[in-house]
Amino acid sequence: MSVTQVKFADYQHEITAMMMNMLHLEPQTVDIPVQYYINIDEAGVLKPMLWLDGDAIKGVALIFVSDSMRNEKLLDAQTDVLWVKPEYRGNSSEFIDGIRQHLKDIGVNHWYAASRIAAPIDGFLERNHFKPLEKLYYCEV
Repeated sequence: MSVTQVKFADYQHEITAMMMNMLHLEPQTVDIPVQYYINIDEAGVLKPMLWLDGDAIKGVALIFVSDSMRNEKLLDAQTDVLWVKPEYRGNSSEFIDGIRQHLKDIGVNHWYAASRIAAPIDGFLERNHFKPLEKLYYCEV
């Protein structure tokens, strides 16, 4: 089993299929901008990572990496998608550890991830060494 950074374009169908499994978590209509994801991957901003077991894809993480807005000496990672297929949950700390190591290897200082109220993963995140930072709210405008 491995965690591998991939090209979004090479796995766009598999990744978007997993993203579609998350629709129940979204407060808005989802229309995945595939070409945008491909473009920001090619620009080096998006880090698409797959948790693989041979040819089987167990999970996906789409992470944006950028200089910190608060301290230019830091590199931040912000999670857009973190999804493990239900049949592989329970042992997914291997996935998080692999992502964390990859982010560390490329110089990331802080990795941010959110937990949805409707489907909380805060316990999972805390078991994997994330610390609560804030609650995120949204409003329709």
